[in-house]
Amino acid sequence: MTEAHDENARTSKGPSFRSASAGRRSLDDHTTSLRGAEPASVGRKFWLLSGALGVAIVAAVLAASFISITNDNARIDRLKAHGIPVSVTVVACIGNLGGSGSNGAGFTCRGDYRVGATTYHELIGSMTTFSAPGTAVHAVADPSQHSSVVLASALRTSAASPARYVAPGLLTIVLFALALALLRVARRSKLPRNTPPAPTGSQGA
Repeated sequence: MTEAHDENARTSKGPSFRSASAGRRSLDDHTTSLRGAEPASVGRKFWLLSGALGVAIVAAVLAASFISITNDNARIDRLKAHGIPVSVTVVACIGNLGGSGSNGAGFTCRGDYRVGATTYHELIGSMTTFSAPGTAVHAVADPSQHSSVVLASALRTSAASPARYVAPGLLTIVLFALALALLRVARRSKLPRNTPPAPTGSQGA
């Protein structure tokens, strides 16, 4: 009895050793510590705001396109009906470079002309060919803005056309469809989510 009791006491007082597997960290733990904190995910609200901003920008561009087309058509009609014929003396023509910078893309010419008692030094609209300085060309000045002048030969071949509204009109339809889809997604995100009721304990019969 005494020897057994002493053996049990030595066993209980001896140092306790943890298993080797208990102190080891798994490969996933090391990978997590190296990666750090996980990045925050982008919420649905961010994408909705980004989509709304994109729709607003495209709508502004389309509105500017409609205004520009309307002004151009009105200007052509005005020049054809009430334009002031003038003789423009070419002062200088500067060559334009294309997109790659290696080929020519027409010329930008300036000239002097008179409307009434006023002399103007302006760009000659629609003139893309070279003319030597001092050459006189026929042009038409805008009756509403005398500082705007267009080459007469180019004005004869131009015409106001409703076909210019086709491309921005189709883009407007597409934009309207995208705006409706975005609005539906926004409405769905605002609807409260129905959570299922918590399960209750079984009642005895």
